[in-house]
Amino acid sequence: MTIFNVRLDDDLVDSVKPGDRVVVVGMYRPYTSSDNRAGGGNGFQTILLVNHVHQPQMSVKVPRLFPALEDELRRFALRHQSRSPDGVLRVLSQSVAPTIYGLTAEKKAVLLLMAGGVERVAHHSHIRGDINVLLVGEPSTAKSQLLRFVLGAVPHALSTTGKGSSGVGLTAAVTVDQYSNERSLSAGAMVLADRGILCVDEFDKMSPGDRVAMHEAMEQQTVTIAKAGISASLNAR
Repeated sequence: MTIFNVRLDDDLVDSVKPGDRVVVVGMYRPYTSSDNRAGGGNGFQTILLVNHVHQPQMSVKVPRLFPALEDELRRFALRHQSRSPDGVLRVLSQSVAPTIYGLTAEKKAVLLLMAGGVERVAHHSHIRGDINVLLVGEPSTAKSQLLRFVLGAVPHALSTTGKGSSGVGLTAAVTVDQYSNERSLSAGAMVLADRGILCVDEFDKMSPGDRVAMHEAMEQQTVTIAKAGISASLNAR
């Protein structure tokens, strides 16, 4: 897999935000940055000059389930709901990390985390539907294994550790573009996991200052940056 810079100019600027999944069409070309010219280097770097951006998630429609499958799911819900009020939740939670014994309440919490809630917008006020879960327990009680199951089951999930993460790495950082020497924002883990799940292992190893950087994303689902003359609000849903 080749990793290179992607550049958007003119009317394409701010057409997408960090964390969006897009399909871009452009021209693949080499260039020499100012750093190479100043240092006397003769190596070329590569860049993709974009002339079209397509956002698949903007036009994706959820297909309707087959009638037979829909009837089967309805019978499943009615059968288990009649036995106990939380029958459906209990049965589905047994499929969460089935190799781990016990942890019934924890598996239910993880299942609700993956399913999410319902977002509501009323009177210009946004109420988040996402659920933040904090697992606290003794060592070797399968906390990290539950996180690994979420990473394998959810299509858009990222993982990080408390000791190897900083506040800038979780939110956003200001970087200098080698092509134009302009300052730009580099999205952090919480922004890249927009509309997904971010698993932070060893949360207690984080410094208090880095932990505070996560509060806004967990409460308001946004990351606000005001650094080096750049003021932006990024989605972290």
